[in-house]
Amino acid sequence: MAFTTKTILPIILTIAFTIGLLFILQFSEKLGFVVSDNNYLTRQFNYQILLLPITAISILTTYLLNRQNFKTYFSFGQISAVGQELKLFGIKQGDTWAKTGLSLYVVISLVTATFLYFQLKQTNPNWTSLQSGLFWIVLFSLTNSFGEEMIFRLGIVSPLSGQLSPTTIFLISAVLFGIPHFAGMPNGIIGVTLAGILGFVLAKSMYETNGFFWAWTIHFLQDVLIIGTLYLMNE
Repeated sequence: MAFTTKTILPIILTIAFTIGLLFILQFSEKLGFVVSDNNYLTRQFNYQILLLPITAISILTTYLLNRQNFKTYFSFGQISAVGQELKLFGIKQGDTWAKTGLSLYVVISLVTATFLYFQLKQTNPNWTSLQSGLFWIVLFSLTNSFGEEMIFRLGIVSPLSGQLSPTTIFLISAVLFGIPHFAGMPNGIIGVTLAGILGFVLAKSMYETNGFFWAWTIHFLQDVLIIGTLYLMNE
């Protein structure tokens, strides 16, 4: 299977949406909405408002690119579907995503938490402040993870399924998701690598379950940890 206009267009669109995300990240500081004394929460609120229309446009273009595939993947899917072997993550041939997904909740979250712990350790955080910011942390984690899954997973897996091999699709999603995290949390090469690996696994989950349940919820848990950490670092 070779790259054609039908396979290149979703990649170009995802890159365009990524540039859009980087742009609104800068522009969000100028919106002026204030929801908290915590500057990070206020910036996130403004960013998430601007993320919504980009997410909507991404969903619309994904639908237009391949309506049949969209109807398949734009759902929670078959949560207990059987997946293909992936030794790196201990996924055996015949394992269901009910088993794999629960395992990944723990493994990926522990890896993320470990890196974040060393970031927090340097700031002597006020852990009791988490109570007042918990609502916003959970809300932003839901909206941010959903938006990014629609752009980087659905926007790639849906139009490219049947056009390219599954592994190629997963790699494309991984690269497009990983590169913008150079300036993420954690940042640098570590951030790109971790985000890329996560992107690969989440694309695999969407492809094999015909839905975004595991991709969204696994991503959501990581965002809770990351957004919670950034909240504490800005107290």
